[in-house]
Amino acid sequence: MSRNDILELEQLRESFGEDPDTFVAVLEMFMQEVPMDYDDLISKMGQEDYYASGLLAHKVKSSYRMLGMEKETLLLQEIEDRAKRKENTDEIPALFKQFQEGYDEGLKLIMRTIKHLKKTRR
Repeated sequence: MSRNDILELEQLRESFGEDPDTFVAVLEMFMQEVPMDYDDLISKMGQEDYYASGLLAHKVKSSYRMLGMEKETLLLQEIEDRAKRKENTDEIPALFKQFQEGYDEGLKLIMRTIKHLKKTRR
């Protein structure tokens, strides 16, 4: 992923058409809500509360899916599935670690996308 990459936003285009203002609003909402949920997820993971972690993973997964961020979506789905089934829960910390490794870069990608959209809509 290069410093110039931005999100393709295919899912947003399918839902909202070609509306950069809506894209910016959705991305800014993501940047407000997901970091708070992420902090909650870190807390629940630290407590080994995998049931609550699975619920939070489900909530956050929807946000990533809407932006077409497949790797993050799949990791969160795996966490959610294991927590919900109460099977292979010993794998949840490793899956969460993989998610964490790309978290900051994902936020940077979203910020670059917001900046690009704001610049191109003028």
